[in-house]
Amino acid sequence: MKHYIILIISLTFFLGCSVKNTQTNISNINITKTKIDMLTSEINSLNEYIDKEEARSLAFDTVTYSKYLAQKYEVVKPALFHNLLINLKIKDRGLCYHYANDLLKYLNTKKYKSFKLIKIVSSPGEYFEHTSLAVTTHRNKFDESIVLDAWRDSGELYFSKIKDDKKYDWELR
Repeated sequence: MKHYIILIISLTFFLGCSVKNTQTNISNINITKTKIDMLTSEINSLNEYIDKEEARSLAFDTVTYSKYLAQKYEVVKPALFHNLLINLKIKDRGLCYHYANDLLKYLNTKKYKSFKLIKIVSSPGEYFEHTSLAVTTHRNKFDESIVLDAWRDSGELYFSKIKDDKKYDWELR
């Protein structure tokens, strides 16, 4: 009984801290634009054959749709706490593979030609298995591909070259 009381108090505290901000402010717009610019540059660095407009479109779609998914899932930060809420049946969606599957489904509707999107996984079959996406081309090695991780920062897209990601050891799904 004591454990239930502690759980309820903890949940009340954490859920009470999850205030939704419905106002759009200039700094959030600037941060989003900067992130889109940085991802566009990273995608263009894959190779010289990347269509610049497609790179910009992919960057925009990935950054903004990741934010949309976090709103749709009604995410509570941090991501691991949100996972706990899902495991307790308080929330329905927002696990890493939800982000990866939903983002991939959306991005595939765009039919990009300069690159391909692939599912990647870290620690497959283990308790802390993590699923995400990567953008690559047929000219790039796997470790030169770019991680597109919408889950890690609760809808704020994380991206880097696979070889530069210090948190996860990625492999093809």
